[in-house]
Amino acid sequence: MKLLEDDKAVSSVIGEVLMIAVVIVIAAGVVTFAYDLVWSSKEKLSVSILIEDAEAGASNITLAHMGGDKVRDAFAPSSPPSYFVNATIFENMEVRLNGTIYEGWASLNSGVISKADFTGGDELELGLGWQLSQGDRITVVHVPGGQVLVSEKV
Repeated sequence: MKLLEDDKAVSSVIGEVLMIAVVIVIAAGVVTFAYDLVWSSKEKLSVSILIEDAEAGASNITLAHMGGDKVRDAFAPSSPPSYFVNATIFENMEVRLNGTIYEGWASLNSGVISKADFTGGDELELGLGWQLSQGDRITVVHVPGGQVLVSEKV
């Protein structure tokens, strides 16, 4: 009879070990999923943006999305949509002039900024309100990853 009692003790230990193993496998799956979420949000975009008319004396510039990845949630359009862009309109994309976030008149595809994504074929025209000078720098940044999408010196 002692042999049967020992068998019962072994089976409860095996059961506990198996339960611990299942919990570890589930935890590893959750950690892997969370890790993928964090790193996928910091992926580098492959996008081609052309800065047009960026020359000394220009008071308007145009950013043309020439292809590649779309910049998701580039803008947080106001209600109602407007022609004015400021730090609160930019969401995942910022235009910086000499390091300062651009604030001023803007037109997306010759109209108001009424959508969130900046996609292939889109043109963002910015009215500077002053003239560019030699040495000014225009930079377009993807905010979530801090990735510079394009940078051009006048």
